[in-house]
Amino acid sequence: MQQLQPNMYQQPQPQQYNQYPEFQQPPPYIRPPISKTAINNARHKAERPLHIMCIVIGIVAALLAAEWFFSLGSSENTIDALQQANAVVGAAEDEDAEADRSYANLMLLIFFSPLIIFFSMQYWYALTKAYAIRVTQRNFPEIYYKSVEYARLLGLKKVPPVYIEQQNGVINAFAAAVFGKRYAMLNAELVDVAYMEHKDFEPVYFVLAHEFGHIYFGHVTFWHNLWVYVAHLIPVIGSIHSRAREYSCDRVAQLLTERYGAQEFMVVTAGRHLYKYVDVDDYLQSVKYEGGFGVRMVNLLASHPITPKRIAALADPQLKSGKLL
Repeated sequence: MQQLQPNMYQQPQPQQYNQYPEFQQPPPYIRPPISKTAINNARHKAERPLHIMCIVIGIVAALLAAEWFFSLGSSENTIDALQQANAVVGAAEDEDAEADRSYANLMLLIFFSPLIIFFSMQYWYALTKAYAIRVTQRNFPEIYYKSVEYARLLGLKKVPPVYIEQQNGVINAFAAAVFGKRYAMLNAELVDVAYMEHKDFEPVYFVLAHEFGHIYFGHVTFWHNLWVYVAHLIPVIGSIHSRAREYSCDRVAQLLTERYGAQEFMVVTAGRHLYKYVDVDDYLQSVKYEGGFGVRMVNLLASHPITPKRIAALADPQLKSGKLL
């Protein structure tokens, strides 16, 4: 990966953008698309092995669930069998009966996981369309044309729609998908830093680039989530896989923005008013003495890397894979 510089690329003023169609950069500088090799090298070194492990767990769980479910259908009277089983479980007070009921519920959850994922994705997209504002050439054009640029640099066939919605003070963002469409959501509280107090677009661009990393790697698709669904129900295993994906997308954000992003990411921790005043080097020095067993446990169970590890990975001049444990 190339050496990053804080201000290698000067963002043009918003009024210049309307002169240019999609996938065309304003002068004087047009960045070439990033090679697939460079983007794939940005992946965390453990992401693919963890993904394969999650798929294996998912396949085994699906086979067990299918065997259990269809074994019910092979009985002479499935309805009577289920009623008798429920009566036994309801009447029994011993641990074995409770374990049988828990196992049955788990098997049903696994068997119907495709429907659960499908309807969840549809529901979240419906919520987005119902309450969010879509970024366009006229609504937040700076963010719109940055999304166009990132799509071009990543070689995406379509520019993913970007939405903005207020979330009662929460600074966050996510990427998601429905069949045939991938999109990104930015909380309005994050976008505030670009248009309100600091007039600073870089944190917004960095977070947007991170979400485009999820879109590029396919982390948001139905099939990706289907095969890792069961593994992500297991404590630690799912969270480690999730953290690896987050590290991968942080590196993609560095490629797209040509910035380390450590200062920009402080907006998530210090908030949209104070992040500018955080000394990242001093922060990394101070957190060295604030570890311990409790902090390690928090990181172990977290879906995202805890802030000290994430900032340290972003600020790493050698751009090595971030620490999962």
